[in-house]
Amino acid sequence: MEVVRTEPESETRELFHHWRDPDPHSLGGSALDFLHRLHGPTCIHLSGNDGSRCRAVTTLMHGNEPGGLYALYELLRLGLRPAVNMICFVPSVDAAKQAPGFVYRMLPHNKDLNRCFTPPYGDTEVDHLAREMMALIESARPECVVDIHNTSGSSPSFGISTVMAPSHAALISLFTHRMIVTDLRLGSLMERTHADMPIVTIECGGAEDRESALLAGEGLTRFFTFDNVLEASPAEMSLEYFHHPMRLELAEGSEIAYGEHSLLEDGVTLLPSVENHNFGHVGPDTLLGFVSGELAENLRVRNGNGTTPVSEYFRLVEGRLYPGRKLKLFMVTTNPEIARKDCMFYLTEL
Repeated sequence: MEVVRTEPESETRELFHHWRDPDPHSLGGSALDFLHRLHGPTCIHLSGNDGSRCRAVTTLMHGNEPGGLYALYELLRLGLRPAVNMICFVPSVDAAKQAPGFVYRMLPHNKDLNRCFTPPYGDTEVDHLAREMMALIESARPECVVDIHNTSGSSPSFGISTVMAPSHAALISLFTHRMIVTDLRLGSLMERTHADMPIVTIECGGAEDRESALLAGEGLTRFFTFDNVLEASPAEMSLEYFHHPMRLELAEGSEIAYGEHSLLEDGVTLLPSVENHNFGHVGPDTLLGFVSGELAENLRVRNGNGTTPVSEYFRLVEGRLYPGRKLKLFMVTTNPEIARKDCMFYLTEL
């Protein structure tokens, strides 16, 4: 692995390893082999046909979301020369390496890296990793950045942007036909977007879904090879838009489980089939699960302005949890750890 020297912002040691134009024969026989050849958070530099321009892609922001890494490995293995210079970030290598591989979102007791890109900045190694990654991106001055993820459960693909702009829509249309425009601010990389450097998130579907691997590969190939990725024809941008998503979160001190009946004396039990509602409509008659205790003591709804009364969107009938109105759900997870530390799902009004 050839090291590329970068100027550190301070005396703090550099966390990213750098690899320039890797030989396809040095990558290993699989994406998992490739992962184990990385010595930690890695930035891969690729020379393009047009060396005056640059783009950036981030993969494996979370250790259990390998879709982008699979796609990147296949492109590197083919020795594909990109249209412009590329910088490819693979940050959560250590979490992804934990046996049997691609299981841990982040290392135990660590912060979520994709919550550390905006102030107030912390002082953990994860915070320093986010700041170093942002410094590397800004010093490279890419014309755009795509951050590739997998959804927490089985789900169709979609893209997310914090602004409604043609350049962001064009980037998302390389991968998917669904675009969510969010005013939620969580500290994610895409929140650092600006007019000269559009940044979008791509959720390419569940990590176990075969379609998500195909989508990530096809979209990343377009991102690598198209001469212009910031403009698209109307036909190419026939996107379905969703605005102002909200998050259903556990209230402080509440617990979560998944089952066909209530499993907790105090907490929330969601039906295991709840992920079947990803990008589907639910209404007041759709049973989502069970709540032991008061609704507001166990659940909260967060929107772009903070929290809003959960009773505006959900209701309890003899301990059974139903939507209070017609909603569309997405990013639904049946992973209790993600539900506990992040959220159970996102929702929009219909």
